[in-house]
Amino acid sequence: MFDQKSVISKYVGYFLIGFFLFIIILSFGMPDVTGCGTDRSSIAVVNGQKVDHLDFLRYRDTKFAQFRNQKMDSFILDNFILELMLIQKAEKTGFKITEDRVINYIKKSPEFKNPSTGKFDPEYFQAILRNSRLDLAEFEKLIRRDFTLDDYKYFLSIGGASATEDIQAKNIADNSIIQVQYSFLSIEDIRTSYKNDLVVTDTDIDNEIKNNNVKISDPTTDRERIRKQIEEKKLEKIKNDLAEKINRIAASNGTFASANSILKGKVAKSSKFKIGEPVKSDEKEPKIIAALNNSSIFTEKCLSLALNASSPAIHSGSGIYIFTPVIKTIPTASIDKDTLERSFSAADNSSANMITRNLLKVMNEKSKVIKNLKTD
Repeated sequence: MFDQKSVISKYVGYFLIGFFLFIIILSFGMPDVTGCGTDRSSIAVVNGQKVDHLDFLRYRDTKFAQFRNQKMDSFILDNFILELMLIQKAEKTGFKITEDRVINYIKKSPEFKNPSTGKFDPEYFQAILRNSRLDLAEFEKLIRRDFTLDDYKYFLSIGGASATEDIQAKNIADNSIIQVQYSFLSIEDIRTSYKNDLVVTDTDIDNEIKNNNVKISDPTTDRERIRKQIEEKKLEKIKNDLAEKINRIAASNGTFASANSILKGKVAKSSKFKIGEPVKSDEKEPKIIAALNNSSIFTEKCLSLALNASSPAIHSGSGIYIFTPVIKTIPTASIDKDTLERSFSAADNSSANMITRNLLKVMNEKSKVIKNLKTD
């Protein structure tokens, strides 16, 4: 199996897979979805596999944070179910994410390197997980699921594209030039800027104990634990309030400058990159900007945003990002006849055609889904 491609490398692939899946849906029909038979802990059953309500909430809050306070649960659940069906098909086909790959991703991801040392720091990594309300097992589960889905989509895009589409896509990627400006407000900066709003008083603690019938066994340690919990809730509210204000600006096609006047983050530019390359910082020794590379918002918005228009807020374990394209040169997909013929003569499409036939057969299988639409 190929190594996992970066998120950016799938811009072309995602365009092709969207068209390819559309053809499959038209050809074979949507899966049968009925609304009965789930227990309270399960939000759905997909081909006999129970989907835990908590897994859905993590998915929603991780990938659709910008819609967290909107009535979008039904749409998000449908999207989650589609991804699960693709993952099931991938696993049946033989896709498997190794433990070494997960560990390698964690250790090499810039997101998990201690800023003071520039090296992977287990304690710093655990702090990010705690801030995201995840334990290691839950995080690994999310990573494995995303890797499986990304690998499968990559292969599906290869199999679904015709030879002409492959060549045109390569031409677009090879001759594209993109640069983004981004702003980042770290969790530490939020705590500093909003320190007065994060103050937890004895009255706050007393009210928490009273309103939630909290049992106190050790007044000193229990009250400190409750204080930290209240502080985290206040921090989460500040982050959500910032994101909501930014998202309103983004939804109205507002400017990056307007959004950053709300965020008040540190502004920088990426180095120039092509479609198919990771986004890196613009400095003497460029570093991969993991939070952007791993964001579905960045994947969906980078090429569609107008120059200097703000993206929605991107939540990461280390803080909040926004971005805007400042250079976006995307060539036309048309290729002259001579170039196209030379590309055809050099291409071997037998493998791609075989994958297409096999995947069409897999996607044609009837999926049985039971949904519990009470997603509150």
